[in-house]
Amino acid sequence: MGTTELIVEPGRQDVVVVHDFDAPPEVAFRAYTDPDLMPRWKGSERFAVVVDEHDLRVGGRWRLVMTRADGTEYPMRGVFHEVSAPHRLVSTYEFEPGGPGALQLVVETFEPTPTGCRLTSVSLFASVEDRDGWVPSGGLESGTRASMALLDEVLAS
Repeated sequence: MGTTELIVEPGRQDVVVVHDFDAPPEVAFRAYTDPDLMPRWKGSERFAVVVDEHDLRVGGRWRLVMTRADGTEYPMRGVFHEVSAPHRLVSTYEFEPGGPGALQLVVETFEPTPTGCRLTSVSLFASVEDRDGWVPSGGLESGTRASMALLDEVLAS
């Protein structure tokens, strides 16, 4: 299993997630972006995930709905701005309709390492206030770690 680091520095408008996978970039990128695999890891075990749309190309749209056990739904969507498989993905991310930190620009890179690859995901918010409003919502750290652990399991299978 890989390691996950979250970097949330005071006064900045970004959140950085770094995760080391025991898989090469080609395999990790494919699992990370495959809409058939996303429900197995995205949202950790706290949510059921349905991928409504996933057009992995520049200008393509994505949309998914995460649902808690109590039925509360969290629909989100975005647009792909760069798809450079298997090394870089740039997209927008926003909750419908709005929400804390409603719009983010996300830049994700998959860099080779001696044992696999490193994912670095930078989510840039419109303001420090947007970022700070989003960070405490829903257990960012525990949810991110749990999702990455599940993705590690998907990669191992």
